[in-house]
Amino acid sequence: MPNNAAKDWFVHDFDHPAYFDHYRDKEGDAAHEGPALAALLGLREGSRVLDLPCGWGRLRPALEACGHQVISGDLSALNLHRHRIEFLGDLVRLDFRALPFRAACADGVFCAFTSWGYFATDAENQFQLQEFARVLKPGGTLLLDLCGREALKRSVAFDNGRWVHLKQLGYRERVRWSPDGRRIWTERKQGRFAFRHDIWIPTDLEVRESLAAAGLELEAAFGGLHGGAWTLDAERWIYRAIKPLSSRA
Repeated sequence: MPNNAAKDWFVHDFDHPAYFDHYRDKEGDAAHEGPALAALLGLREGSRVLDLPCGWGRLRPALEACGHQVISGDLSALNLHRHRIEFLGDLVRLDFRALPFRAACADGVFCAFTSWGYFATDAENQFQLQEFARVLKPGGTLLLDLCGREALKRSVAFDNGRWVHLKQLGYRERVRWSPDGRRIWTERKQGRFAFRHDIWIPTDLEVRESLAAAGLELEAAFGGLHGGAWTLDAERWIYRAIKPLSSRA
């Protein structure tokens, strides 16, 4: 793994036991998110799919229900430990900047819940897409599930950068945009522990340009889990991109 991995915020935030408190609501969401996203991936039965990142494996059952051969990968040892307990299957600890897979080994890459944009530099975030493209077979599919930027802007404006006490989840949270307006800073405090997410939230144009720069062709863009038309105001921006058949990357 890259030597600078220990400096990245997600190494702490996603590998702390409080992670499961912060994302407790995602356990219930998996029942409808998983099947919907697996359907948008649109691969035939028997396809080899890389679930990156997999977290604790909450969406894996939906992929397997479609008959896919699933290989799950994540950087968090804590999440992978829970995955091993709750869901059987192939697991790999990895960093997006150096995927431990040979080129052209997968029919699909499944990247759910705004898991692109974690890195501090544009170059690293672009390299994540390039790695996704590298491991896809020609004709293979990437499903990239992101939050809609405009919907997020409305949500953050509503709270106006205030600290909010989420009693049901047991922590306080403050969400703000970075001064340049490109990244979301989410601060959480739970007892004596403090967490801070720092995620790039791209515009639609930036997503499309980044996919193209990685050598992927955008096949469809959806405005929600159930495949509706993409709109600027949609809460979810979901992109299905294809590695061209002529590609040798």
